[in-house]
Amino acid sequence: MFASLQENVNLYAELTRYGYLERQEKAKKKTAKSRDILNAVCAFDIETTTINLPITGDQQQNAHGFMYIWQFQINDKTFTGRTWDDFIMFIGQILDCLKRAKKEWHTATVPTLICWVHNLSFEFQYLTQLYDFTDDECFFRDVRKPIYCRMFNCIEFRCSYIQTNMNLKQLTETMGVEVKLSGQRYDYSKVRYPWTPLTDYEMQYCITDVRSLVECMRKKLANDGDTLQTIPLTSTGYVRRDCILSLEPYRLQLKDILPDEKYIVPHYKLLRQAFRGGNTHANRRMVEHILTDVRSYDMSSCYPAQQLTKKFPMHKWRFIDNRLSLGRVLDFIGLQYAVVAVYQFSGFRLKNPDEPIPYVSFSRVKAYGIKLDNGRILSAEYIEMALTEIDLQIVLRQYYYDTIDIKTAMVSRKDYLPEPYRDVIRNYYRIKTELKPPKGEDAPYIYGKSKEKLNGIYGMTCQNVVRQDILFNHGKYVLSSYDDAGARKAIEKAHFPYCWGCYTTSYARASLQEAIDLAGDRIAYCDTDSIKVLGEVDLSAINAHRIALAEKNRAYADDRYGVRHYVGVFELDGHYDRFVTCGAKRYAYEAHGKLCVTVSGVSKAVNEETGETFASEELGCLENFHAGYTIGKGRNKEEVPGMEWRLASGNVAIYNDHDDFDYIDPDTGQSVHIGRNVAIIPTTYKMTHSRDYYQLLKEIGLYSEYKEKRE
Repeated sequence: MFASLQENVNLYAELTRYGYLERQEKAKKKTAKSRDILNAVCAFDIETTTINLPITGDQQQNAHGFMYIWQFQINDKTFTGRTWDDFIMFIGQILDCLKRAKKEWHTATVPTLICWVHNLSFEFQYLTQLYDFTDDECFFRDVRKPIYCRMFNCIEFRCSYIQTNMNLKQLTETMGVEVKLSGQRYDYSKVRYPWTPLTDYEMQYCITDVRSLVECMRKKLANDGDTLQTIPLTSTGYVRRDCILSLEPYRLQLKDILPDEKYIVPHYKLLRQAFRGGNTHANRRMVEHILTDVRSYDMSSCYPAQQLTKKFPMHKWRFIDNRLSLGRVLDFIGLQYAVVAVYQFSGFRLKNPDEPIPYVSFSRVKAYGIKLDNGRILSAEYIEMALTEIDLQIVLRQYYYDTIDIKTAMVSRKDYLPEPYRDVIRNYYRIKTELKPPKGEDAPYIYGKSKEKLNGIYGMTCQNVVRQDILFNHGKYVLSSYDDAGARKAIEKAHFPYCWGCYTTSYARASLQEAIDLAGDRIAYCDTDSIKVLGEVDLSAINAHRIALAEKNRAYADDRYGVRHYVGVFELDGHYDRFVTCGAKRYAYEAHGKLCVTVSGVSKAVNEETGETFASEELGCLENFHAGYTIGKGRNKEEVPGMEWRLASGNVAIYNDHDDFDYIDPDTGQSVHIGRNVAIIPTTYKMTHSRDYYQLLKEIGLYSEYKEKRE
């Protein structure tokens, strides 16, 4: 039988206490919004152990996981069990209650129970050993990333991590509910079985997760004016809902941005070729050298700034079929047209051999005879790339070439984005700014929500609409395929023109490039909306121009103290006593006596005993930050007093799809069945350089020689 932490609970009464929500007639068939939904807020979670066993038979590796306790929260009541048999029995009782509710409420179908799971990817792997999910019962954002899954067509598990875009600790802190207990005091390396007695703290740790999650989702529903029928499936769903509503009067105009039918797919493919993310790079002449007196400048709300103050393609795209030449392209640019084209260069090389941040990325081009700077093109015998007119102008300023040909090109007249859409962005920015710094009980949530919405607008516009559907049938993932007809249909159905996302990043790179050019050879590092430079750089002229643009487009807001803030301006974000970088997304610095480490893929978890990140404690000093250094070897408590042994680089999840065996505990002789599971194992991160980048750094020579030359 299942175990209950609340005695004498009437399960049916608890489930039906708040009645149900009637279906919405216009809802999509795929979602639960077309169903009657039980008005109960629930959460589910499991705790697992990972063990290492010798590799035998068809096993691919030696790490395997199994569950030793599950927790299920229904409103204010918590239920727990130690085995999957307990869980199956519990689910059976819930199913009986739902069928009884259908009979007593006279609903057309069995009401759906929605249960939140924080990181459903993990629990779903285990649930697949209990229930044979089919494609029409699941909805995925990617392989192994379910947004929801349904059992018996009426018990729906939804991913609250995807819905909130926060880990559980962040969510509980933001929502102001009982905070998730410290995982650092919960020894995950301890092997626990379903029969292992749990301490009071261990039990409290387990049940706090589901109790807190239910409270978070309750407050979320109340704060946003949603019900379980209307709450979006994903965090960007809120933004999508607001923006779709704002663009309703422009629906026909937005459809007219697409070219004639036969060009719809080629136009989209060309935009996909031209799309590129943020400009993130390190000055090769400063890599692995410890720099002093470094300042960091950040652009305020970079992507919203572009959408509020710049002009975008707003009229029908047309392909230029004849007389393609650079001169003709420049004529269109001079007439304020958007121009996206594929360019072919020969004899391509930097005008300034010491250019600190080369603009062209090798990952976005076809080229041969190349010389690279950590993925950036220094020179190429031949190169082919798709560029917007914004990118083209930067490329022509930075690079020489012997010949240029234009393979294909399309143009569109530009204008500001629709005013109601920009009003949505302005409103998000206003709420965020008015609550900075957040004060009051609900202020952290509202501030965080507005900030998330503000950042989410760009993400919504750059989503690839021609995506493969992820199907799940009887334990296997299958990717669907698109032909041109299917792709065209997907493009036509999109709520937002993809070119808006493509141009947002293009404008953002150009905005960053202004500061890069101004900083010159003093720039050490850049990343999307920020630069890190030696000493001070005067950005006042750039800021004056952007303030004027912001004033013209009402792209500003006042904080609680009456101070006006403008989007797109550079602000001093930090002053580092010492700074070192090993390349893109890898740097460390000392500021005010504190050591900080930023490496993509490395955990930023903080040691609760010391208040420092595990990564910085493990690094010890900037001198250790160089190629060859391995993050995640760990430092034991003798080396760092008060610190549990922990890997700064975090863990990796290994999905075992074919496990199906009984494991016998050698100490007790009891057995636990191991089916499909996720094994969590610690990992390390070794900083390395590619062979060509290592050679380039050797060619540069000593930094001291370069510094003397620069001075």
